[in-house]
Amino acid sequence: MPRAWLNPAGGLRYHARALLAGRAWRPFRAALAGWLPTFDSPVARAVLVGPSAGYTFPDAFLRRFSAITVLEPDPIAGALIGRRLRRLGVATVRLERADRLIAPLLQGGAGLAELLRADPSASLIFGNILGQTRFLLQDPDFERFKLAFREQIVPLLAGRAWLSFHDRLSGNLAPIFDQPHTVPARLDDRVILSELYPPNPGGAQVELFDHESAGFFAGDQAHSYFHWQIDRARHHLIEGVKSALASWQFETRR
Repeated sequence: MPRAWLNPAGGLRYHARALLAGRAWRPFRAALAGWLPTFDSPVARAVLVGPSAGYTFPDAFLRRFSAITVLEPDPIAGALIGRRLRRLGVATVRLERADRLIAPLLQGGAGLAELLRADPSASLIFGNILGQTRFLLQDPDFERFKLAFREQIVPLLAGRAWLSFHDRLSGNLAPIFDQPHTVPARLDDRVILSELYPPNPGGAQVELFDHESAGFFAGDQAHSYFHWQIDRARHHLIEGVKSALASWQFETRR
């Protein structure tokens, strides 16, 4: 894989976009800020996977935790989010720069699964990373990664608060809907294109990239959809999914 600060899933280009985003990112950030408070996380410890510098996470959400382990290989992003978490008053911040997500699932070794087993009640938060893994892996490694994720990570979600928001589609056509758009189960591609995107405007050339995020989580649970305008020309359809367990199933917040 490319160096973390140069890889196509983030790195310097993403930091530059965040600095220049201005108003373009505000609707997505606002919609995400409205969705995240519905996350039932009574335990104040969390593992945060691939958040970059946390540009889209609101302060109020991050302040909910007193201890956060951040898995972020990008050294620039790691330094930025570590400083921000400490400024927000998160008492214990542990930053892991080694790849704890992809390589351990493909090659073995200590990774995310071991972290989750060490703390069975810690919340797990994927920060817009799973839909980017398609850029980091070639076939058949990508399919092997998804299979290993379902076999090794998904079983560890039982009895734990977790959430993910990740890329579903991206391209030069902007989705049009009131966000977040929440439905009882994951939408298939036909419904996505007919209900969340406008008709092809004037026969213009439209390019949509499928981030192949299907299969990480079960589709028969509530999903929410967001529109993220990354820059002047590119738009992402973001898909969010989270645990829906009653708070009594978790240990008391401490």
